[in-house]
Amino acid sequence: MKLVSRESDRLVFRLDSREYDALRAAVALRSHLTRRPRPLTGDTAIPAALREAEAELSVALAEHRQDLTTGVDALLNDPARCAAQSRGVHRLTLSTADANLLLQALGDLRMGAWERLGCPDFEAGERPGVNEDNFLCLWAMQVSDLFQAHLLRGLMGDD
Repeated sequence: MKLVSRESDRLVFRLDSREYDALRAAVALRSHLTRRPRPLTGDTAIPAALREAEAELSVALAEHRQDLTTGVDALLNDPARCAAQSRGVHRLTLSTADANLLLQALGDLRMGAWERLGCPDFEAGERPGVNEDNFLCLWAMQVSDLFQAHLLRGLMGDD
């Protein structure tokens, strides 16, 4: 993924066919690595108002994730923003809002993969070995990291 141009509210990236396929696969993988709701409190004797607020938060988060999916699908299926060129190359034109939407979706994918791996503490040196059961989670984390890094460099003005 290469930043081709940057204007005040517009980034243009060039993705070769492998990068484009990886981005599409990562976005599609989000539906298989859904985030698990985490209770805010572990106590069963919590007030009803707190349980109700927690349920409302869960619904709002699910709606937000669905909005992310819808927005990213619309972005990648819009020929004006994701234009196919010769030999599988794609030109991805993003507004700042589009880039932030994609960053959120990739972050959600990364968190879902991390949770599926059992929330390892990478900073403490916990490194799950690659095997058939966790390969997709590790791949999703790597790919989301790479795409997020390119998007953030573009947004921050770092070439």
